[in-house]
Formats: sequence, C-alpha cells, structure tokens
Amino acid sequence: MIISHKYKTIFIHVHRTGGTTIGNLLIEEMGNKVETISQHGNAKTEESALLEAHPNYFTFGFVRNPWDRLLSWYSRLYEPADTKIGIEETRRDFEAFLIDLAKNDHDDAFHMNQLDYFTDKNGKPHFDKIGRFESFETDVIDIFETLGHDIHRIPKLNVTSEKRYQDYYTDVAQKTISEACRGDIAQFGYQF
Repeated sequence: MIISHKYKTIFIHVHRTGGTTIGNLLIEEMGNKVETISQHGNAKTEESALLEAHPNYFTFGFVRNPWDRLLSWYSRLYEPADTKIGIEETRRDFEAFLIDLAKNDHDDAFHMNQLDYFTDKNGKPHFDKIGRFESFETDVIDIFETLGHDIHRIPKLNVTSEKRYQDYYTDVAQKTISEACRGDIAQFGYQF
C-alpha cells in the first residue's frame, strides 16, 4: 500500500496485478511525496485504519483474472526464468499447488479473493477505481490522468510466462479456482 498525502492518493497493491510497475510510476511521478506503508496491505488489516482516516483520498488498485493470476504466482515462486520444464509436468505440479492452496485456510493476503483487498472486515468497500490487468496500459493512463499526471511510458516488471494460462489448467485445477475465487469471478465477471 502506497500513500501520498500531497496528492491525496492511496494505492492498494494486489499481488501479481502489475503493482510493482504502478508503485515505481507513483514514485517516479510523485517523487518523495509517496510513502510505502506495506507492500501488499489491504483494507482488512491494520491499514484499514489508514483508509478510514482518509476517506476523501483517491484509492485505487488493480485486479487480474484469478486463473491467470494464480498461474503467474506459481510461476514466480516455482519456475525460475532459466528453467524449461515440460507443460505436462508443470500442469501436474500446478494442480497439486492449487488444491493445497484451496484446502488450507490461509490468512495471508495472497490467498484472499482480490475483492477482499478493497473491502474492510464489515464488507464495506474502500476504493474509487479498480483497474484491470487485462487493460493495464489504458487503465494506468486513465488513473494517472485522474491524479494529474501524464504517463507516456509504462515499463513491464516482474513478467512471468507469456503462454496462455488456459494451457496449464486441468479440469480439476480449473474447478478448484472457480470455487476458491468465486467472489472475484462474480464481482469482476471473469471467465476461464
């Protein structure tokens, strides 16, 4: 979570949604007028007090198709860029990873639906704009224009595989994420 009191802005950084790029752009555009509170804070944690204390700040973040996002997370954790393993082996390991993730009651932010980043303990939303990873460049430009900044260059950072995420999912893995991320799927209209 990044805050700028000068620009009255709060950025909620959801994992694997382009947040590193956005954070760097905020620092580049706003200089020392931004403060990183926590890398991946959300409205349900201690940062909720910060959001409640500044209800007039422009609060924004990004979301990503949950199937794509979880593959990106898995790839970031388990597939170093210089390793080339077969897609069938990756699919088996990935399915096991997702099943384990879904059956365990994880409390950390990476295991939540993305919508949870933007709502407090009582389900109250805390955002003005949620951009989409799928329309990243357009949404970043729009948000920065809202903040009074004209962005011309959007670097791509922490990029994982450019393969289609659908190729990595078995039917079981697809269903696992459909159930685990049903809140995001319903709220944001994502489809496999």
